[in-house]
Amino acid sequence: MKKTTKLRLVGGVVLLFNLWLIGRYNLEGIPILLLTFGFAAGYEYLVVRPASRTTEKSE
Repeated sequence: MKKTTKLRLVGGVVLLFNLWLIGRYNLEGIPILLLTFGFAAGYEYLVVRPASRTTEKSE
């Protein structure tokens, strides 16, 4: 399994946890946006994207 795939699976688990937090604490508005789309975009941009670049360079 590729490194980026593993990183995306970890990100998916964190997103599921965030969704559980949203339901558990009845969050609304901006916190939902930050916990879902903000996390997903940030994680993809800051973690997965650099990892995929290093994988491309090593091949």
